[in-house]
Amino acid sequence: MARSRGPRGAYATGLARRDQILEAALVRFGTDGYRKTSLAQVAREAGITDAGLLHHFRDKQQLLLASVEYWHARLDEWWKRVSASAPIRHALRCYLEDAEETLETPGMIELAVVVGAEATAPDHPAHDFFSDWQEKGVRELADRLRAAAAEGELKPGLDHDAIARECAALVSGLQWHWLASGRRFDLIAIMRAHLDRLMQGISADGRGL
Repeated sequence: MARSRGPRGAYATGLARRDQILEAALVRFGTDGYRKTSLAQVAREAGITDAGLLHHFRDKQQLLLASVEYWHARLDEWWKRVSASAPIRHALRCYLEDAEETLETPGMIELAVVVGAEATAPDHPAHDFFSDWQEKGVRELADRLRAAAAEGELKPGLDHDAIARECAALVSGLQWHWLASGRRFDLIAIMRAHLDRLMQGISADGRGL
């Protein structure tokens, strides 16, 4: 029994250390961007040696890709909390709750804005990941809107793809403006107001969020 517990304990410790590195990388990449961040900085903030970091990630590119995957996996969790048959209002309220949690996690918004902007360059190591994930989010929201329309929650004849892309663009723009302004405004309040107006305009009953 003692021998069987040992590997599991070592494995769990390794996973915890890996997550510790990724948490530190989120902050550094989000603050300085990919090009200005060094592995030594991440190792120092994670409280490990350079060799300890390289044991988990062979180079900075692998660390970046693991970091954005780790980050996007968190953001995808909100879809799992919402049933596919849930009313669209409920889904959007859950989205706002997720956005509030994101604001409380160091490095998350910064990573979206700073590394996301860098990743628009085709030669950036995270370009494909960011592009694919952005399109995935738009498709999933458009599908939710189509399902809501089929249930009679929304007005007929709406361009669901365009609405989904509008929402994605608004969030991206607000995140950039929020950081550039020094976090001087209530990002969640503005998102809530936008979604409320949107629902008033597209819902079959004319009610907001």
